[in-house]
Amino acid sequence: MSLTTTDPTPEKTSTSTRVIVFALVLVAAAATNVYLFSRVKTLEVEAHTMRQQIETELARANESSAYRTTQARREFEELREQVNKAQSQITQKTDANTRAHTQRLADTVAKKQREQQELLLGEIQTVSGKAGMAQEGVDEVRGDVLAIKTDAQQARLELNETGAAVRSTQNQLIGLDSEVAGNAGSIQELRTLTERQRVAFSLKKSDHMERVADIYLRLKDTNPKNNRFTMELMADDKKIEQKKKSVHEAMRFYLLGSEQPYEIVVTSVQKDRVNGYVTKAKFETKQIAAMTPR
Repeated sequence: MSLTTTDPTPEKTSTSTRVIVFALVLVAAAATNVYLFSRVKTLEVEAHTMRQQIETELARANESSAYRTTQARREFEELREQVNKAQSQITQKTDANTRAHTQRLADTVAKKQREQQELLLGEIQTVSGKAGMAQEGVDEVRGDVLAIKTDAQQARLELNETGAAVRSTQNQLIGLDSEVAGNAGSIQELRTLTERQRVAFSLKKSDHMERVADIYLRLKDTNPKNNRFTMELMADDKKIEQKKKSVHEAMRFYLLGSEQPYEIVVTSVQKDRVNGYVTKAKFETKQIAAMTPR
């Protein structure tokens, strides 16, 4: 009979975290792509609206210029008629006063012509300035649209790369699932091999052995103050004394023909009494092999 202090514990792996991470990356890339396309559409609508406003302002300015030009021509015609009348009077009369009046009329016509020209020139410059500012805004919007389109193309490339990575991961997961399914029998056998059977006991201090599971135990001494005890066990016709053991301290040993260890654990120490349990393998290796389908 030999003693050991460790138990084999199977390692478990999880693959769901990897799928969740790539799914989140895919959703984030798709959301970015949708936002960029929405931003491009909004800028295009704003540029179209600004262009319509500029065209409307130019049309109004043209209408105003045409109206003022017509008015100036009408006034000019009226003044010219007055000048013609004055000239006719000059031909009839050579009076100095008539000539002075004619000169004043000519000066008035020239002054009004200059005023109309300056007014029209100012309006044309104002409209030209607005058109220039509007063109700068359109150019700026075009630049933003081009930048956003470039970002959208980059997002598409990243989305394609993410999709390829997700597909690769899915293929790996399918391979892992196949491998796990192929090893299902071995996993079940390992789980069965690690299943334990527990038998509780309560021992009094005595000179006689008491059977617990497949072994015999005898309590020889207790120290409740320090939670220590001395116990004697017998298995395979051999006695082993466990001196000054502590509460929850596992005592492991093997029986002949058994591939899994027995374990004795005392959970409480009282005056001349201890409580605890014995654990052993629920199935032996030969029994597991017989139960496992071939």
